[in-house]
Amino acid sequence: MRPFTGNDILGFLAQYGYTGNPDGLAQPFPVDYISETEGKAYLDVNADAVRKSDEVPDRPIRITFRKILNRWELTSVEELAPGVETKALDRQPETPKNSPWPDRPTR
Repeated sequence: MRPFTGNDILGFLAQYGYTGNPDGLAQPFPVDYISETEGKAYLDVNADAVRKSDEVPDRPIRITFRKILNRWELTSVEELAPGVETKALDRQPETPKNSPWPDRPTR
């Protein structure tokens, strides 16, 4: 799988009701895990970089793909359960649970 751009990630998140930081996301996003034999892959996004409505998830968001007929397809976007290992970061203590994005990008 190729690395994903910030716009790719924003699109994946939007399909499942999440929004990414309007100031942009770090790029490129390499896939964290690929198993050709199991036909699955995923990448994780830091919790502080995502919102569902105005809420920051406690854990990172995992974007999962399955290989279907030699093509990788998006299968889920969900918050990781407690204890699931990841390289991505949980919501930081200084980030309020209810934390809407600013109206405009600050760039």
